Amino acid sequence: MKLSVKSLLFDYGGTIDTNGVHWGEVIWQAYLDSGVPVSYEQFREAYVLVEQTLGSQPIIQSTDTFREVLNLKIKLQFDRLGLIDFASQRTIADACYAQALLHTRRASLVLERLKARYPLFLVSNFYGNLRTALCEFNLIDYFQAVIESAEVGYRKPGLELFQLALDKTGYHPSEVAIIGDSYKNDIQPAIRLGCPSIWLRGKGWDNQDEAVVHPCIISDIQELLNIL
Repeated sequence: MKLSVKSLLFDYGGTIDTNGVHWGEVIWQAYLDSGVPVSYEQFREAYVLVEQTLGSQPIIQSTDTFREVLNLKIKLQFDRLGLIDFASQRTIADACYAQALLHTRRASLVLERLKARYPLFLVSNFYGNLRTALCEFNLIDYFQAVIESAEVGYRKPGLELFQLALDKTGYHPSEVAIIGDSYKNDIQPAIRLGCPSIWLRGKGWDNQDEAVVHPCIISDIQELLNIL
């Protein structure tokens, strides 16, 4: 399938930095590799509670790097799980950061080529430090604008965040492709707005979307170069 569009709106977390794998699954794999003695159910509960805390309280500062955010996330998860193992905390955070480095470097090769043909925009639910993370991974210059939930007060899957980005592109929704890893947060809003969409479907947080049919599904971000 080939898409003919004039601009691209990218999701960030779970799309550019993990190549479609939900961050909860990335972190859980690092837990497994480190031999931390908790069940998947215990981890999921701690993960969700920590994400809710970070999303609702101004704990993360705009200048915090992604490495610092990962260190904080793992610490808070360990606190919630009642674990005192500083070595494992660091090992898990380092392993997750290595994954982010790997995938952002791969994604940058794709973004470099796409930028030559399209204006690129970023639309993300994030903690208020997305620009710092983009600079950290040398990605900031690929995007003409970054629309972040913590800055504007709207979150996906609400349409307001996407509408702000669409307004900045200057194009009709039918001319702007939305690219993301979440069917709920990226693909469904794109459908409602009348935008073409590309679903980077990797290992999700649950199995509820596995049976969903979509006309444009990829399993690796590099496949974008074959579609656009």
